Amino acid sequence: MEHALLDALVGQALAAAPRASDLLFPPAGPAGALVDGAFTPLPGLGAPTSPPTTDALARELLGQNARLAADLTRLGSCDVSYRHSSGWRFRANIHRAGQGLGLVLRRLPAAPAPLAALTLPPAAARLTELAEGLVLVVGATGSGKSTTLAALAAAILAARPVHVVTLEDPIECLLPPGRGIVTQRERGTDFPDFAEGLRAALRQAPHVIVLGEARDRDTLDAALTAAETGHLVLATLHTADCAGAVERVLACFGPAEEKLARNRLAGSLKAVLAQRLLPRLGGGRAVSAELLVTTLRLRERIASGEATSLGVADIIEQGAPYGMVGFDASTAALFAAGLITEETALARASDRAALARGLDAVKAARGQAVSTITGLRLEGE
Repeated sequence: MEHALLDALVGQALAAAPRASDLLFPPAGPAGALVDGAFTPLPGLGAPTSPPTTDALARELLGQNARLAADLTRLGSCDVSYRHSSGWRFRANIHRAGQGLGLVLRRLPAAPAPLAALTLPPAAARLTELAEGLVLVVGATGSGKSTTLAALAAAILAARPVHVVTLEDPIECLLPPGRGIVTQRERGTDFPDFAEGLRAALRQAPHVIVLGEARDRDTLDAALTAAETGHLVLATLHTADCAGAVERVLACFGPAEEKLARNRLAGSLKAVLAQRLLPRLGGGRAVSAELLVTTLRLRERIASGEATSLGVADIIEQGAPYGMVGFDASTAALFAAGLITEETALARASDRAALARGLDAVKAARGQAVSTITGLRLEGE
């Protein structure tokens, strides 16, 4: 079999950790898995992995693909899709580490998650009704951006007779056509890079373009062009929050382009959805999300060149009528719904004092104590 060694090890790993989201095969040491975001050793796989073993796994995945081999040599890592004999699909990252190669396998969903199951702000569902413009889904690596992007695209396809073109590296979630049609393209196989893939997509009669990652200036420039010409562009970006997303886009353009870039972004940006994954009570993870919806005030701030990051928090706080919500409010809502613990909520707070007050309000409504100081008596009692 082409992937005989890898299939065997992955099969053992899945049997040992059936809820694993990621399987980790380091160049030296024991293999492991991420379960609900926490590392779990998998000693049951037998002897620790070693450079000869992980090199062999990498060779099975690389095969005769010259592009992947060149990326590994030039960049130190490459991504490739892999289907296990059980039917599970993975995104495999091969990377150099010291004198050997390491391998991380991210398990891909068999189908897109229902948008309603992601615990996103209610207004996020309205993003699927947009006809044009740019929507950014942002967060750290492993925060569920691709899951949300696939859920948005699937909801659009289910509701509208549109052509959706996706540009991915590699293709992650296979989308059902619903009422429309979907064309899923993979970097390296179907197009050379995201910027060129976007430019080509404009000639493929799309209504919606789903961009796996906006990585650089050329890709962002092409994404803005697509949004400006009447297409809905859904893209992911690696930033921690909504304010960081705006600044990250603008930072990709040089000083000579700044004014034009600000005007283009102010005119095209429709929303930014930032997210974090928090451990859920009973297992699994819940999404805490921050949603920024473009308003006249935000457009003016972006276009004027003011320090956007200083004003986004205020815009979100005052944007409840537009469905906007901040991380702390979203986290408090998860606590109120009984999905996460108080300790989990406070550990990921943006403003710990403000979130603590929100959690106290929830506990007071439940009739629970809101202070850890108990047993106080008046002097003389």
